[in-house]
Amino acid sequence: MNDLQALRDQVIRRGFPELLADDIQIEYKYLKDALLEYGSLTGEGCYIEVDESLRNASPQVLIGGLAHELSHIVVDKNLQARLMARDWLAYKTSRRYKTLDERNTDLEVILRSFGKELLIFLEYSERTGYPHYKEDGLSIREVKILLERT
Repeated sequence: MNDLQALRDQVIRRGFPELLADDIQIEYKYLKDALLEYGSLTGEGCYIEVDESLRNASPQVLIGGLAHELSHIVVDKNLQARLMARDWLAYKTSRRYKTLDERNTDLEVILRSFGKELLIFLEYSERTGYPHYKEDGLSIREVKILLERT
């Protein structure tokens, strides 16, 4: 079983230094239709929930998923509260907006040098039966092409 707190801290130190002082709680939970999810806590801070099915996954799988969620947190942290409400509404109501947001998040993961781990996460997700749709972000093929070019 993986130590989620240690992996979270490792990913933050390696690629998300602007989150070092933030309260980001993380725990395993049974998730209905996702491997990882994030959200805001009342007051300050965020949480990341990791599906129970990932308890025995390789650290690289978890690092790829965590980098993706932390990229979302960085974007949300930089948005003003009013804009964040609009962003959330657009994400929930517009398939096109969600697609662009998820693709940009994956690009951010690659720019922060977690592309290899993102690819491992996406391949794991596909192998374990989680379908990957266009609105979920970059495809495995697109990530491979981007990694070949860097």
